[in-house]
Amino acid sequence: MKFAKILVHMIIVFTLLGCGTAKPQSTTPTNTQNQPPQAQTSTSQVQLASTNPTQLTTVSFKWIGVDVDNLSPNDLKLDGNPDGHFHITVPFNQPSAIKSIWIRHSEFGKSLKWGWLYNKNLPITGYIMAVFDDKGNPILPQADNGYRVDGLTDFDLYISELNNENGRDNFKFEKGQTFNLEIDYRIQNNEEKEFDSTVQIK
Repeated sequence: MKFAKILVHMIIVFTLLGCGTAKPQSTTPTNTQNQPPQAQTSTSQVQLASTNPTQLTTVSFKWIGVDVDNLSPNDLKLDGNPDGHFHITVPFNQPSAIKSIWIRHSEFGKSLKWGWLYNKNLPITGYIMAVFDDKGNPILPQADNGYRVDGLTDFDLYISELNNENGRDNFKFEKGQTFNLEIDYRIQNNEEKEFDSTVQIK
């Protein structure tokens, strides 16, 4: 009889010990399974944020080369000579209107300037620039206050080489030359803003 009681007590003790050790085993895998996906999600979100193109905060100004004839120094007409080609990406963070784009080059105390004005009624002091949108269409000056843009915007800019233009200006694109970009625009409250950038031919 005593042996039967001892046996029953041992079975109860082992059963309780078995239940006590089973609970942590069931909860531990659940926690381990939940943690890695959360870590992976946060890592991928950080990577997306860092590579997202809308994070661009300054103008990307790149030299492409002397490749296509799109204009002559003083007119938007072909002259049979390929023009200097630049590409820009501009991060507008709100609806804006571009008023003008300028490219300047200074060397040995002499400065040259090429410009594009959206308002066709204003004169350009310098030489003509051709501007194309991201679909390859020319953006022609209009009787308006500016070209409407919002968000990341791409443009291709073309300027001519100069061969004794106006009886004084000569210019050829060469390695080592530096060009300064200026983009003048207006935001929604009519406040005037400006983007500036620089690129060197390499």
